[in-house]
Amino acid sequence: MRTLSIDIETYSPADLPSVGVYRYAAAPGFQVLLFAYAFDDEAVAVVDTTREELPDEVLFALMDPNVEKHAFNASFERVCLSRYVGLPEGQYLDPAQWRCTMVQAAYFGAIGGLANVARFLKVRVEKDAAGTRLINKFSKPQKKPPAREGEDWERFMSYCVRDVEVERAIATDFPGPLPEEEQAVYVADQRINDRGVRIDRTLAAAACDMAEADAHAAKRRLAEVTGLANPNSVGQLLGWLQGRGCAVENCARATLEAELARPDLDADAREAIELRLGSAKASVKKYIVARDAPGTDDRLRGSFMFYGAATGRWAGRLMQLQNMPRGSLSGEDLDAARALVRQGDAEAVRMLYGDVQGVLKSLVRTTLVPEDGHLFAVADYSAIEARVLAWLAGEEWVLEVFRGDGKVYEATASRMFGVPVEQVDKALRAKGKVATLALGYQGGPAALERMGALEAGIPKDELPKIVRMWRNANPRIKGLWPRVEQAVRDALLGRGSSRVCMGRVRVRKAPEVRGFAIELPSGRELFYRNAKVRDEDLHITYEVCSKGAGVKTVETYGGRLVENITQAVARDLLAASLERIEGRGYQPVAHVHDEVVCEVPEAEAEACLDGVRNAMCTAPAWAEDLPLDADGYTCQNYRKE
Repeated sequence: MRTLSIDIETYSPADLPSVGVYRYAAAPGFQVLLFAYAFDDEAVAVVDTTREELPDEVLFALMDPNVEKHAFNASFERVCLSRYVGLPEGQYLDPAQWRCTMVQAAYFGAIGGLANVARFLKVRVEKDAAGTRLINKFSKPQKKPPAREGEDWERFMSYCVRDVEVERAIATDFPGPLPEEEQAVYVADQRINDRGVRIDRTLAAAACDMAEADAHAAKRRLAEVTGLANPNSVGQLLGWLQGRGCAVENCARATLEAELARPDLDADAREAIELRLGSAKASVKKYIVARDAPGTDDRLRGSFMFYGAATGRWAGRLMQLQNMPRGSLSGEDLDAARALVRQGDAEAVRMLYGDVQGVLKSLVRTTLVPEDGHLFAVADYSAIEARVLAWLAGEEWVLEVFRGDGKVYEATASRMFGVPVEQVDKALRAKGKVATLALGYQGGPAALERMGALEAGIPKDELPKIVRMWRNANPRIKGLWPRVEQAVRDALLGRGSSRVCMGRVRVRKAPEVRGFAIELPSGRELFYRNAKVRDEDLHITYEVCSKGAGVKTVETYGGRLVENITQAVARDLLAASLERIEGRGYQPVAHVHDEVVCEVPEAEAEACLDGVRNAMCTAPAWAEDLPLDADGYTCQNYRKE
């Protein structure tokens, strides 16, 4: 098949990082400025599209399913060129015809932008370091638009050509293309991003206005309480708090929240801290994106970054749906508060609920709404990591629980404390739950604390005992950590490949990345580049891309490797279910961790929900003995139930 490698330079009055590529390309005034391309291994050519049209051969190739289009971060080129060739908003060039070199790089262990990946891989063609200055000059709005000619414009054209050369050089560093199975998942991901999810912009705009007014009021009150000229100044506020007996070294959220827990905290200091925390909710930024980033059809597109993590999991973009606050409101209270915010009635919100910012935090999810006549069908894998970990380790008693009533927290507490499961009370269940969530990857007391053990009422001096009891109750999981670590060490030291995780996972030396690879049950591999065993302590290290320096050395160990494997398998299950759901004709518009959100006709909502859950619980052939379950519900706006 013929290939077409592409890089473009563009202009838009919209701010790309703030609104994403879909809104960026749909903005009035958007232009493709330069189009650099090369067929197969031919030399790179560049077209100044402000002065001339693309050659017919190139235009036809953009539509031809027999020509593979290649680009680094291909979704940018694909979406922008959809606008260039005249497709209306909401319609895009077929992602099945595109191959993304950024995704290929991520698959083979090099996650990052073009410049960082090129530096990390030490490709023979270096990216032009002057590109940022040229992009700022030509691609971003200026008070006085620059002339698109002269030395800098010529340099910009060369920069565009160089990016195609760098992209092709990067692609040759890898042992092969993205596997076809992963390419299929990428295509499904792009279709979900193209579809987008509808946003209640009335709610988003009202929430932005309410948050801004509340923040101004909080600032005024903070100035009254502290007497500071600029209470937003960290230095001034820190000094004032220290003068009120607060032993704080910074104004980070965690630090201030810990200070609030002090029963003897000065009353003014308490109010000041509450005002500071209340006016700094990250949820407000999500409302701004919800207000500004959707298209003219109110659909927010481009929320998911494929292969955004080394395990293959997705990363969030724009509203960061992978990191949504839960909030404290639910049910009828949530609906009532939502109606008041949409009406802009801040006084009623404050009177009924007290904390305006807290209410807005609870409502962020509900900005996602289905089209008229539709509902959301939301299905979520139940305890997926606990199931996968037990399956990989062969912890049969856990699997039996999941094949039965699924009450793994109660069963864990029963096994830890030696009491019948029917005698497990609320306190013991809490211990079983936090232990299950925190300790599967070789964590200790600190892991229990991070998972909320202290907030659950578990005394700190009891945490080491809980760690020991959980490990005694899960001997096969405990034994898996050193076995996986030793398998990696053996591979790197040339002792051959090993099968671990009940024979479902293979660890091998990977000379193609100068490190090691972990072959998952699905056949997908995790690559660890430039890995070695340190002579002095036998610790395992590998290298990843990092911003600025280009290379960062990471140390790993058995529990962390087991975590990588477990999360990667969970990811593969979600990926398979997304493909299956799409193939059965449902409309996935979002997915959050192990949850899928589909937009379905209201009259068929319950039947569609059953179909989605069935698709998620149908295990692929490589995991046919893994017990899966998915909870689900329908709703008129996205929420947690």
